[in-house]
Amino acid sequence: MSSAPNIMGHDNVTMMGEDLEATRKSNESIIEEFTVAMSERDENEIRLSINGDRIISDLSPRITITFYNICKKIDVPGKMIDPKSKEKTIQQTLLDNISGQLHSGEIVALMGPSGCGKTTLLNILAGRNLDGVSGNIWLNNQLYEKSMKRRFGYVLQENIFFEELTVKQQLTYTALLRLPNTLTRKDKLAQVEQIIQQLRLEKCSNVPIKLISGGEKKRVNIGTELLTNPSVIFLDEPTSGLDSTSAVLLLSVLRELTLQGKTIITSIHQPSSQVFQSFDQLILLADGKTVFMGEPGNAIDYFATLGYESPPRYNPADFIMDLVNQDTKVREELKEAYIKNKYFINKNKSYNQMEQSSQLYLTESQKYLIGEPNGSEIDLINENNIQLITENNNCKWPISFTAQIYILFSRNWILTSKAQFSKLNCIQALCMSILYGLLWLRMKLKEDALRDRISFIFFMMIFWPLEICFQGILSIPSERSVINKERASGSFRLSAYYIAKCLSESPLKLILPSISFTIAYWMTNLNPSFPIFLGILAFLLMVVLVAESFGVLLGALFRNVGEAWVTGNVVLIAALLTGGYFIENIPYWLKYHHKKYERNTVS
Repeated sequence: MSSAPNIMGHDNVTMMGEDLEATRKSNESIIEEFTVAMSERDENEIRLSINGDRIISDLSPRITITFYNICKKIDVPGKMIDPKSKEKTIQQTLLDNISGQLHSGEIVALMGPSGCGKTTLLNILAGRNLDGVSGNIWLNNQLYEKSMKRRFGYVLQENIFFEELTVKQQLTYTALLRLPNTLTRKDKLAQVEQIIQQLRLEKCSNVPIKLISGGEKKRVNIGTELLTNPSVIFLDEPTSGLDSTSAVLLLSVLRELTLQGKTIITSIHQPSSQVFQSFDQLILLADGKTVFMGEPGNAIDYFATLGYESPPRYNPADFIMDLVNQDTKVREELKEAYIKNKYFINKNKSYNQMEQSSQLYLTESQKYLIGEPNGSEIDLINENNIQLITENNNCKWPISFTAQIYILFSRNWILTSKAQFSKLNCIQALCMSILYGLLWLRMKLKEDALRDRISFIFFMMIFWPLEICFQGILSIPSERSVINKERASGSFRLSAYYIAKCLSESPLKLILPSISFTIAYWMTNLNPSFPIFLGILAFLLMVVLVAESFGVLLGALFRNVGEAWVTGNVVLIAALLTGGYFIENIPYWLKYHHKKYERNTVS
């Protein structure tokens, strides 16, 4: 980490005057152009209101989030903190008495060095990972219910998708799963088209996600959350991995969302000066405590009053990050100064109200306590809107169980078809069919060819089951991150996912083994009776289904693919050895295992 140059050595504070003024005018120009465009596009649907410098539409319920004394503590192994410690666990504080207020129509940045608690605070405000959390959180003047969590959108740092789907397919399936039954399919598809236009994704809408740029993936990630029209959007490091141009474009998209009354809360590590000036409020953390909260433009002045002045024409974000990355003594001084100066009180009148409500301190971290509304009139949401949110979310799931299965079946059918019938898999199946067809070509109906026939049957009974089994082992781990993300947003039941997966994958995974076996069977001159052929094929497909089920079981049991693979190898090798081909005299309690082998050999 670099240290801030000349932090202590300047008498006056200079904040990149001309550059910052140009950035401010540029942002105002973007807002003005967007306002005019939106007004012209649908004057009856969108109503804009102006209060000071902020322009907010009435499309999204406006929510003010007020939080007070948020603390997060976890138990960690004592040896991890101090190798000489005799304690089994030591309680570590990740967040210590964090308080603040976030208004609708604002972009709020959570900044600080790595490990300062940015993502932890973001998760708590979003109602996630609440173990070990204490404190008060208000959403205007109504009691927060768990179902209202659907009014929040959470954009992960990683762009987690089924990347074989196109952008439009991804958004469509998300809309069908997450939008309620009160909307028709036509309405949901119209919402998808609106999001594609709003996020400027028209050019790549029919392109597989794996082929689009990082900036476009990030916008698709945001789009999946916008489909439900959330009032608050949380983003974890949204500019990570993006170049400066893509980052500025992303912030302009977020600025447009604030015009609809949405609150944007994002953690960010070290933004460019242009991105930094796009924020309406900055919360700066160090070692789990607040060192600044207020408008980004006031940060440099505030630190100057403490004796830390920024060099001329120096990126404010870089200066701030260099400052909080100083040694422990500097960070402690900044934390103490924030407490003494009460800079937050000067910015937010609500602090005194939160102090008066401190007796309502929560000990159950899974509940939110809603206090009295505060802030300007434009930040308030009326009671009818809150009731509407609750009514729209009083069901645990947006759509019915059968609808979930149908939509997940449709999506998984597309994904499995693309994977199962890829060029590589088709070439492999064809080549293997021809190979063992030629090796056992036109076997004679004599006793000396009996061993060859038995070998062919045994080979067919192990090749495709092994192939499908290891596909099953990889199936769950490759989808786990996407499923966890969708489940966290309350999209569907886990049972619906599993049923849809079985119904869609099993038939598709039987096609290549059936074709391959059919080609080889008639090349090798086995029993020409068609019923016998169907009987052996049926046995093969049953073994394939069992092998697939076993592979899926291992993939679900083990989070580590390597462990699942090793376990699968051990069990499958044991099954091969006791199958009846290598050893005839096996223990009685294992004889059932080679019945399929005996049946096919007799046939």
